[in-house]
Amino acid sequence: LGTHCQPSLQPWLSLEGDKTNFPKKGDTVHCWYTGKLQDGTVFDTNIQSSKPLSFKVGVGKVIRGWDEALLTMSKGEKAQLEIEPEWAYGKKGQPDAKIPPNAKLFFEVELVDIE
Repeated sequence: LGTHCQPSLQPWLSLEGDKTNFPKKGDTVHCWYTGKLQDGTVFDTNIQSSKPLSFKVGVGKVIRGWDEALLTMSKGEKAQLEIEPEWAYGKKGQPDAKIPPNAKLFFEVELVDIE
């Protein structure tokens, strides 16, 4: 009987941030992102929109993989995130967004601002 101790989030840095401004739990972050399924299908992106996604980080407003990753990113950083189902939408998936059950999700996220 062991506990599941595999990390549920695998971030890869694709562009370094300023390495000094990191969000804290409860800060509002502003991000550009693209989300893909394992087969490369884009299920969500805000790249074409006029303003970045804004939300309070670390308080459960987004999937856990995002909360955990963004708290480690600095302003201006761009990262590739590989998020296991248990830190994404799990067994239920997100049918409205065409995310199947138990889907591993892949995101490119750019942290553009922190308030």
